[in-house]
Amino acid sequence: MAKPSPKPRLKSKSRTSLPKARGKALWDGRFDEGMADSMQRLSFSLHVDGKLYREDIAGSLAHAQGLFHAGVLNASELKRMQKGLRDIHAALQSRGDLFKSTDEDIHMAVERILTENIGHLGKKLHTGRSRNDQVATDFRLYVRGKSLRLEGLVLILQETLLEKAEACRSALMPGYTHVQQAQPIYISHYLLSFFFALQRDISRLRHVRESVAEMPLGSGALAGSAFPYPRDKVCRLLGFKRPSSNSIDATAHRDFALEFLHAMASIGVLLSSYAEDLVIWSSQEFAFVRLGDAYTSGSSMMPQKKNPDSMELIRGKSARLLGSYTRLFTVMKGMPHAYDRDLQEDKEGVFDAFETLETCLQVMTEALAGAVFDDAAIGKRMHPSMLATDLADYLVEKGIPFRDAHHIVGSLVGKADKLGLSFLDLPAEDWAAIPDGARFRKKLTFAYSAERRNIQGGTGSHSVARQMSAASAWLRKNEKAFAKEIENDAVENLLAGVSSR
Repeated sequence: MAKPSPKPRLKSKSRTSLPKARGKALWDGRFDEGMADSMQRLSFSLHVDGKLYREDIAGSLAHAQGLFHAGVLNASELKRMQKGLRDIHAALQSRGDLFKSTDEDIHMAVERILTENIGHLGKKLHTGRSRNDQVATDFRLYVRGKSLRLEGLVLILQETLLEKAEACRSALMPGYTHVQQAQPIYISHYLLSFFFALQRDISRLRHVRESVAEMPLGSGALAGSAFPYPRDKVCRLLGFKRPSSNSIDATAHRDFALEFLHAMASIGVLLSSYAEDLVIWSSQEFAFVRLGDAYTSGSSMMPQKKNPDSMELIRGKSARLLGSYTRLFTVMKGMPHAYDRDLQEDKEGVFDAFETLETCLQVMTEALAGAVFDDAAIGKRMHPSMLATDLADYLVEKGIPFRDAHHIVGSLVGKADKLGLSFLDLPAEDWAAIPDGARFRKKLTFAYSAERRNIQGGTGSHSVARQMSAASAWLRKNEKAFAKEIENDAVENLLAGVSSR
């Protein structure tokens, strides 16, 4: 009997036998051999951080001016370097294929291209700067810009909600707690609840921009630049409020990114909540609202289906936003002080969360703009038991303690439920305990219930009118502030070659 062939032994290749990277890295003076292919796949991040090219070039434009004031560049060199950087930006804007497989990240790619285009001068750009303070600056600029973009989309959603609330101003619907009909409210009151919740989301986005208001440039890798770097001048060019106070803090911490992720997750959860309402209310069992065809889909099997996919997808994407938040928090949890390479994981989740939420906000706005609330269908499904609280309140006004009134009305509703009736349809003898019950029973309507609640913030029509007026005034004021902030975008101004106001 032949002996089985021995199993082949797996030999790991030695470091020296691994293929080297094509071309030389800009930092490779310390090393005798190139980076292994597997290490390149693990280490290189251009496929992710390439999204920062605008911020990286703007940061370099400001840094070049800092080098000029520090005496590293003369006026002619500064002019050539700035033109070279803006030419790269223009080429990347036109989707030019400028990158190479040896480019580790966007920072090294821009520097390489610049050096190839303007020669030896390009090698001066990185003077007094580390990729540590460079990426921290780029990332802060990205978060600042994208938080502003999201604020603009939230403002547009609020505008849509306000318009829809005005259109539904006099229409009633059931208000729900525990997904059970609770009390009658105006549809406009419901829509305004969404509006005012979004106000707090805008405040969170603005706080993110306050958190990124410190400029890391000049911090170097860890201990600060050794050159007389004019941090205040560069800070103003980039639109930051102040230079960072501590170089270790500036390069190591990503709390601003966590805060941005939290703000985005909060908006996502809010959108998910209202999307869930629209999923339920668009079902045949409710038929409260109809979504436009463009924001629904059919079934591959059942021809009659019209599924509220837009809302279901928004609901599902909120989990993605929460996952990005958890991902970065987990990375940050175990890191020692100062910069560590773990922080390369800080950007991908932020990029994905922004792009996801950007689309969700657009879809929610467009779907709501075209949604139709069916007043007749809603009216048919409003249950008279929602008026029970009003009857209890009436008894209190007649001098009966609330707990006793609650018991009396609860007994009426319970008896009616057993008989399959509304408590309003019970025989007169069942209303004998209600003072002047026959008269009040005729008065007890959904409109009466809603109009009793004109307290500040309530669902009464006068209260809703005040809410709409306040919402409109707030929206106008904040749209103006938003437009001014867009106009003064330092990144855009640097790339365009104009001074920030």
